[in-house]
Amino acid sequence: MYAVTHFSVGLMLGQAVGNPYVACASGLISHIVLDSIPHSDYGKTAQGVLDFAAVLTVACIAIRQGAGLSGLLGGFTGILPDLEVAIAHLRMTKEKGMHKHRLRFPSHSGLIRHGRLRVPWGVATQIATVFVVWAVLRDAWL
Repeated sequence: MYAVTHFSVGLMLGQAVGNPYVACASGLISHIVLDSIPHSDYGKTAQGVLDFAAVLTVACIAIRQGAGLSGLLGGFTGILPDLEVAIAHLRMTKEKGMHKHRLRFPSHSGLIRHGRLRVPWGVATQIATVFVVWAVLRDAWL
């Protein structure tokens, strides 16, 4: 999934639980759950930069709307596992793809199934997922 999807769901979960420690755990667990939902990913550095810009935009909007520490921690721990994917991608680009880097997070290593779906359906799945989580959790912070 895109980082902005992981961040948004982690943010909503963290805001709903209101506890920084539980928010961090929720963000990490949500990453595994979201990766199991069929979705599309990208593989180009420019797309990753745009995705990161989207995360920063959502974070700034959330802060302006009064998101607390728990929400922000949930969001950032929700995207934390993708840091290993970004580093591996950058290293492969730098090394011309000669070495396969081993990923360790369960939904990246193959330990837990990682759902795949082509664009545009994989993007639509992510948008729908964010809206479903929002609909379920919106009363927790309103």
